[in-house]
Amino acid sequence: MHSLQAADRWLGRVAFLLLQPWRWMRHLLGPRASGVDVLLLKFWGLGSIQLLVPAVAALRRRHPDARLVFVTLRENAEFARALGAFDEVRTLDVRAPSNLAGWMRIGWRIARLMRELRSARYAAVYDFEFFTRFSAFVAFLCGAPESHGFSAPDVWRGGFHRRTTPFNRYWHVSRNFRALAGGENGREVRVDEVVGCEPATAAREALERKLDAAAACGPLVVVNANAGRLSLERRWPAARHAELSRVLADEDQATVVLVGAPSEAAHVAEVRALAGETRRGTVLDWSGRLPFDEFLALLARADLVVSNDSGPMHIAAAMGTPTLGLFGPETPILYGPLGARAHALWKPVVCSPCINVHNNKQVTCWRGTPECLTGIGVHEVLAEARVLLKGGVLQPALMQPRRGGLRVVSGVGARPGALA
Repeated sequence: MHSLQAADRWLGRVAFLLLQPWRWMRHLLGPRASGVDVLLLKFWGLGSIQLLVPAVAALRRRHPDARLVFVTLRENAEFARALGAFDEVRTLDVRAPSNLAGWMRIGWRIARLMRELRSARYAAVYDFEFFTRFSAFVAFLCGAPESHGFSAPDVWRGGFHRRTTPFNRYWHVSRNFRALAGGENGREVRVDEVVGCEPATAAREALERKLDAAAACGPLVVVNANAGRLSLERRWPAARHAELSRVLADEDQATVVLVGAPSEAAHVAEVRALAGETRRGTVLDWSGRLPFDEFLALLARADLVVSNDSGPMHIAAAMGTPTLGLFGPETPILYGPLGARAHALWKPVVCSPCINVHNNKQVTCWRGTPECLTGIGVHEVLAEARVLLKGGVLQPALMQPRRGGLRVVSGVGARPGALA
């Protein structure tokens, strides 16, 4: 991931300089003839794909006769298709060894994708990446007469987007997406606009068989102790997740399921080991052991999902599952979970938030330890978890009262003023 970020930063500048004569020539000659279909680009971020749903609805209204074709990384394809928001999903595989042969393989895949996109002759392309040069490069080379992307005064993306939309760091990301799609209406995105994924019946049935085999009983709590590779600083300490899981099992008789991708299994195994033995409920480690469709079924089936700021948090919240998101380096103003029963816990120190979409979310914690996360105690998370488990969130307000200095932001689209 860091190699890809470095390539985007440095090789992207070189490629942009080399492509400037082509951009000027295209401007002089005018747009080429095209079809009616519309291309959407969002390569990184499983949660961001979920937050695209209101923007997709805006594009349906703006381009009523067009098929919406979505391009993302191969690892996101299964969820993008399950979401059902797009007419077609195309993928790019950037998984390869970090050597010359690996980079050549990725280059060949990019070239093949660009050839396919150019031959499709799209009427418009919407680049929903924030400020990556690669997505602007793809938007330009696909040859669509209309291209849309985010802009900022201090970020150069080659001038490849014919129409740009400023990224507003005081708006939720979902509203920024909707604005880029031409759907800005002067208000925050409503919870019901972020339609969740509906797991398949077969996946639900397979999950129930596994829960029965594990003798699951009591409340079903899913704990996601992971965060995407882009920023591992978003992880609440493993020992805190372990203690939370053990207490929920012992005191609330819950079945706690620890989840994660196969690449996250080692971190989840550490959490399970730290949790130790339980007296009443149980703590299960299912990281890397569930097919993705059954993982979606688990998020929908859960009585509560506790998650770091990551994709599963957004997916669960959109499904309507009671969801508790833990924030520190990132702000819930931008990335809070959107759901009728979703809350975000944020206890920022003076340097939080430090993640910035303008630099591809590259974080270096100058304190050495993310105190914005270590400052959130298990007892504070446990108190909010129990409120959700007991069905206490019937009429979610924009802002719940602070409890012991802990900022509790509900998942209905927080305004910056609510945090004052």
